Amino acid sequence: MIPQQSSAWVRQRIGWLTASRMKDVLAKLKNGQPAEARRKYAMELVAERLVDGALDHFVSPAMQWGIDCEPEAAAAYEEVTGTLLTTCGFHPHPRIEYFGATPDRLLAHDGLVEVKCPTTTTYVAWRAADVVPAEHHPQMLAQLACTRRRYVDFVAFDPRVRQREHRIFIRRFEPTAEQIAAVEQAAEEFLAEVEALFQQVTQGA
Repeated sequence: MIPQQSSAWVRQRIGWLTASRMKDVLAKLKNGQPAEARRKYAMELVAERLVDGALDHFVSPAMQWGIDCEPEAAAAYEEVTGTLLTTCGFHPHPRIEYFGATPDRLLAHDGLVEVKCPTTTTYVAWRAADVVPAEHHPQMLAQLACTRRRYVDFVAFDPRVRQREHRIFIRRFEPTAEQIAAVEQAAEEFLAEVEALFQQVTQGA
């Protein structure tokens, strides 16, 4: 297994549609047309394929906080649930080329765990809503599509909360087969656009 965030892991994902960016693929304007985020992401993937290297991406302090807190969040999940988690690497989709995912952890034989360590204000909002945030559904659907697992335990964690029992929020996300199939179709359509753009750029040169 190639460790997450390592240079080899980064290289393994060059030019690939990954679960963490599925939200951009599905982003739409109010009129139903694709949002600018989708077009920009397609450009990024073509650029990576052209240079055969990963592009530099800005990592904000909040993003780095989430990366740094992930191991503590996973340990908190194990303590609360009494279930051990397994680290994992990159999972290419078994059928769709250039589509893959790196879940935060594997759970039992058919589950995944997705960890988020947001700002405290966002954490409070998620706990108050008491559901898996819709903004993270695309990522988890893509993860399930690529791993062929059945559900994801969404874990929000904030170690800054004073009372230990209030630091973690866990809700299960178990979509239908139709929801996963819809994301797979969206991935295939997007990747076809990326390939067409790549051909346009390279043939035009």
